[in-house]
Amino acid sequence: MSSPAVEAARADPVAAAAKIDISADPGGAVVAWRAALATAPRPGARRAHILSRLGTAMVGAAQVEDAVPTLRESRDMAGVSPSDRAHSTTLLGSAFTNLNRYDEAEATLKDAVAQWHAIAPQGSAEEADAIHTLAILHYARGDLDGAERLEAESFALARRVKAPENEHMVAMITTMAIVALQAGKLEASDTYAREAMTIAGRVLAEDHPIAILAINNWVTVLAAQNRRSEAVDILRRIAGIEEKRFGPDYAGLAVTYNNLGRTLALLGRAAEAEPYARRSVAIGEKTLARDDETLAAFRNNLADLLAGRGLLAESLAIRRQALADLGDSNPVRAMRIRTSLGKSLLSTGDDAGAWEAFAIVDAWQAKTLPETHPDRIDIAGCRALLAARMKRADAAEQLAGILAVTERELFVNADPDRRSSTVPDHLGRLLEASWLVGDRPAGFRVAQLMALDDAGRAIVAVSARAAARDGGTAALIRKRQDLLAQRDRLTQAALRAYGKGEADYHDATAEVGQVDGELAATEAALAAAQPDYAALTRFTALDEAAVARRLGRRQALVMPVPFAGGALTFVVRPGGGAWAWSGTDSTALADAATLRASLGLEVATRGALADAPTDRPRFDRALAHRLYREIVPAALDATLAGADDWILAPGGAFTRLPFAVLVTDTPKGRDDDPAALRATPWLIRRAALMQVPSIAGIGETRGATTSGDRFVGIGAPLLGGKAAPGELRGFYRGGAVDRDALTALAPLPQAERELIRMREALGLQPSLLVGAAATERAVKAEDFKRVRVLAFATHGLVGGAVDKASEPGLVLTPPAKPDDTDDGLLTASEIAALDIDADWVVLSACDTAAGQSPTAPALSGLARAFLYAGARSLLVSHWAVRDDVAARLTVDTASRAAKGEPRPQALRRAMLRLIADPKVTDGAVPSVWGPFILVAR
Repeated sequence: MSSPAVEAARADPVAAAAKIDISADPGGAVVAWRAALATAPRPGARRAHILSRLGTAMVGAAQVEDAVPTLRESRDMAGVSPSDRAHSTTLLGSAFTNLNRYDEAEATLKDAVAQWHAIAPQGSAEEADAIHTLAILHYARGDLDGAERLEAESFALARRVKAPENEHMVAMITTMAIVALQAGKLEASDTYAREAMTIAGRVLAEDHPIAILAINNWVTVLAAQNRRSEAVDILRRIAGIEEKRFGPDYAGLAVTYNNLGRTLALLGRAAEAEPYARRSVAIGEKTLARDDETLAAFRNNLADLLAGRGLLAESLAIRRQALADLGDSNPVRAMRIRTSLGKSLLSTGDDAGAWEAFAIVDAWQAKTLPETHPDRIDIAGCRALLAARMKRADAAEQLAGILAVTERELFVNADPDRRSSTVPDHLGRLLEASWLVGDRPAGFRVAQLMALDDAGRAIVAVSARAAARDGGTAALIRKRQDLLAQRDRLTQAALRAYGKGEADYHDATAEVGQVDGELAATEAALAAAQPDYAALTRFTALDEAAVARRLGRRQALVMPVPFAGGALTFVVRPGGGAWAWSGTDSTALADAATLRASLGLEVATRGALADAPTDRPRFDRALAHRLYREIVPAALDATLAGADDWILAPGGAFTRLPFAVLVTDTPKGRDDDPAALRATPWLIRRAALMQVPSIAGIGETRGATTSGDRFVGIGAPLLGGKAAPGELRGFYRGGAVDRDALTALAPLPQAERELIRMREALGLQPSLLVGAAATERAVKAEDFKRVRVLAFATHGLVGGAVDKASEPGLVLTPPAKPDDTDDGLLTASEIAALDIDADWVVLSACDTAAGQSPTAPALSGLARAFLYAGARSLLVSHWAVRDDVAARLTVDTASRAAKGEPRPQALRRAMLRLIADPKVTDGAVPSVWGPFILVAR
């Protein structure tokens, strides 16, 4: 016996078919509408309507060629209603676009737009959708300007007629994001992708194909900005949903596999990425036309991956096949493939082949793209490097031109950072070109752009607030910056929730939408209050002469940046500058990582009750000396002569290097001999060291830097365990801080005494929050105005070290009943929300110089948060700090500084005094005395 649903379908198959969401289940819709067609054998309005819907379903099910006659029959049938005729015409134009029959598609879609307008002269959602479909045609042809213009027209019309928020609206906005991304407009692309995702979260099931398209696109947009942290889990989940629902040969699955393979490759997981990239191409070759630009993109991404793995012959063959099959159907995609081809040839030293490929791309771009387009800037950088390698007469001129455009266009806004993921490679090419043509001033500017990281952008943010027209405007700037940071956090939370299949995914996307609304209102108010706000956030590199004028007689700026596996180091002194490269055989980057490993950091911790000595690997002083000579080649010795105050501005992986433990001369004795260690010529013996995230503030005087008369000390939380941070599996449970995990941490016997001694040494107005008073609630309520020194003595947690999704944080006394205000962990985002007017922040805790995650650049975690909140200088640690040593070094440094010694010299002397003291167990071992570094704006 048939079910009531089956009987109902038999009774009215048209009504049954109409209940199926074609975009969600196109295959099921094809079956249902074919069954309905049998009920309308004669021409007329009913048959035309059914044919229109059947053709729509066939296009959605990738039965595009078969859909064309069906849609034509519906459109041309006598008695067809105006709306069904217009609908069939729109879908017919879409089918022609999919089949790369672009001339027919354009004429058909223009006719569809006219039909919808005749039906509703005031405009309609259907007309907006037809214009959107016409925009897709222009995009497929490579006409980005036309696509962008039509998408804007379509979106404006949809908003004006209050088109419903449904799958069509989501698809429209998603396409706008794709077009903006290809046009190099990352901010606009980000905005559209986020809005599409937010609407999809409200109105579509998370496994709806259009919702999947929206989140897939959002991941792509974020990846284009180097924001890939959550992408792998999300894309794997999407792939699982698509394969289960639509089968292994679903065209949308190919897109997901392509994005997953590309993401894994960019994360350095090429072997893991290759099967996904190959599967993407295989599905594309089954489901797409040979000349389809999407298939060409799949092939190009596979070729990129293979080239990166050294499989150059196969990579080249795949690119040539992609170009041959693509033909003239999409010049934009063809030029992207030629760009990738040129870069592969460039990386293998085939300069002539690369020059030829880039010349073709450059000629096309000159006709179609403005000079400021990111793709043109990228190609100009490649050509400038080739000109330098080939010793062309105009090489220096090309370099100067593209560097000026790079600074003006790609660094127009340092807060937030939304530059293309191609920028680091572009800057690397400009640095090599600078070296080859011998243009040190250009190289110095490039190095500053390369070194701009999260901490540097925090300084730009603070500078923008300081330059505001008045207090109210400064508050608006701060609110905008905070909202941007909040939106990024919520975005990550939404992506994590989707990747894990959590139920609060929809709530997270709704929160993103709410913040977007508040941000739009804030930006409108800011534009009215200070129209030139954008200029305040521009990052501008300094020239050598400007830096030299800011340096004292015995000061030197030392700026090493990664270069060809080694280091290219710039030195600036009051009398001029110099630069030197570690050489073609240098392994400076690998050596820096090895040196950190030889410190035995995994066995050191702040928090052991007795701080008993532990077995450590021998610190390799010979390696430390070799690395010193790689970073400071002998060619720089003359320039550095007489400098005992070094300002360090490292870039890339060198931000994580503890420079104090480098060895300036050949070490004598055994590496495990305390006497030999005490006699070692450490770099800290030669010079005081201070690190800056950005050189923009070197030598600047600020009236507020000496106005504070208060000392605020926070720490010695009440803890009852015996564990060090790294010994626990996690500090989060169910998304919230786990109180039991925090209380399992070992207490810090020296912390309270450290803060009291610091208070006595400084002689400032004190405010101490220790023990039971050291709570997160109390810290958030504390007034941090007019503070000379703010000190924390507690455990520090590195973001992601024990919990993948966790932030860096400072441990405080856990409350009996945790809530949103006080859970016992003061995280980096909560620190950034504070208003800190402090000249010096001392973070006497573990790993406070660490990044947002174990693999992130140094200073991007807690240090960046305090700089953003307003701190002018910091004392932070590169690794876990022994409790007794932390107390000694911080108090000694603060005492010396209180007596008038410059802080870098005070820290230097405190370290040297510790090294020389035989009473301190392992005091001469660099992992004991060397963790702290001064950081200043």
